[in-house]
Amino acid sequence: MKKFFALIIAALLLVTTSPQTFAQDKVALTESIEEFYSSLPQAKGKYKSRQRPILVEGAMNIETNILVKALKNPVAYRDSKYLFVAGTYKNYPVVVVRTEQGLANAATSTALAIKMFNPVAVINQGTAGGTVPEAHVGDIVIGEKSIPAAAFKTVYSPEGAGVDYTAQEMRGTYVYDETTKVFERQGEYLADKTLLDVSKKVADANSYFNVVTGTIASADWWMSWLDYVKFLNEKYGMAAEEMETVAAAQICHNMKVPFIGIRVISDNDINDEEYDSDVADRSQKFVLLVVNAYVRDVLKK
Repeated sequence: MKKFFALIIAALLLVTTSPQTFAQDKVALTESIEEFYSSLPQAKGKYKSRQRPILVEGAMNIETNILVKALKNPVAYRDSKYLFVAGTYKNYPVVVVRTEQGLANAATSTALAIKMFNPVAVINQGTAGGTVPEAHVGDIVIGEKSIPAAAFKTVYSPEGAGVDYTAQEMRGTYVYDETTKVFERQGEYLADKTLLDVSKKVADANSYFNVVTGTIASADWWMSWLDYVKFLNEKYGMAAEEMETVAAAQICHNMKVPFIGIRVISDNDINDEEYDSDVADRSQKFVLLVVNAYVRDVLKK
């Protein structure tokens, strides 16, 4: 009985302490996001804004629905099959990008969006698999850095000798180096310090969210080999794994746009916590708070 009342009180606390800026938490189930995009005013020319917008990315409908619904005066843009919605949030221009899933899609849509909208900052967000015990389903992971988890070089192993997956070194991905004037290998991408500081302050000010900071590892996989997950944790400090962040970070590095990755844990095999798509809204809500704080404390100072 005590446990029952504790759960009721916890639920009430979540309702009363949740952010008040989200009047429409869910897109109606009877309306697909494509239908919503089609219902918006369609852009007839290039994007124009007196202020450089903040770009917020998500790979899927469940990772962008609340963001799109939060925009005022939304206008739909399309380029190379990718979808973008420009509008304002709290009287500041914001563009929501549906990157689609995977590294190549994230890189392509990010590059297109930077060219189209000239953003002042990019936030890549969405769901991720938890890879440390302290990151439970529904928790937010602020990416202090992101890494290309599959960009490694193995040692030689002859046929029939078996595979030692720990015998690897990070090869990294290629980014332009201003000093050497050529593309050089880079194994990790640090979050923009200002965006990171703002995100941490938002976390400290909002007890509704349980927040972990750490490394986000990206690859075109859904990693459930627990021994390998443990190895990646030990070698690279991986707190969450997903399929887009580092590709967007790489493009932003090349194009000199401040970047941060923020994810919500949707499953965690280490804790035997199964996939829950419903938590995708938490990342979007948290990021909207970050956007508001970044505009208020950084851009309008």
